[in-house]
Amino acid sequence: MPQLQITSATMTRIKEIVGTNQVHDGDYLVNEMIDILQKKIRILS
Repeated sequence: MPQLQITSATMTRIKEIVGTNQVHDGDYLVNEMIDILQKKIRILS
């Protein structure tokens, strides 16, 4: 499985959107973003 490279600036932006403060795992943050997008898509459709 390829490793995900995320800059600290991107991590900070994602943390603000997801609403977390202490997470440092890029894969976790990406999964949280996917969950948020899926919920928004369901609302819109």
